[in-house]
Amino acid sequence: MRRSRGWILIAAFFGLALLFVAWDVMDYAAGNPWKINPLGQRWFELHKDSLLLVQPAIERHLAVWLWPPFQWLLTQPAWLVPAVLGAAVALFKIVRRR
Repeated sequence: MRRSRGWILIAAFFGLALLFVAWDVMDYAAGNPWKINPLGQRWFELHKDSLLLVQPAIERHLAVWLWPPFQWLLTQPAWLVPAVLGAAVALFKIVRRR
């Protein structure tokens, strides 16, 4: 069971990346110009209230210095963030196996 949890997490990250790519393609197919949307915009479109609560939560409960890297992450392409996370988990899983 433990082995499959890692692969399920990897599949979830890559599936989310494909979902964001498909969302960009659907926006383009709807007649909008081609644009790769950042993660922050996609999060805002899905649930803006939670996005507005993340900054104060990070700054008050975790650390003030943690917000700028998180904000930088929100400006990256939406598909790139889960794809990199999935690749990092896969690499960690492969290296750990050896």
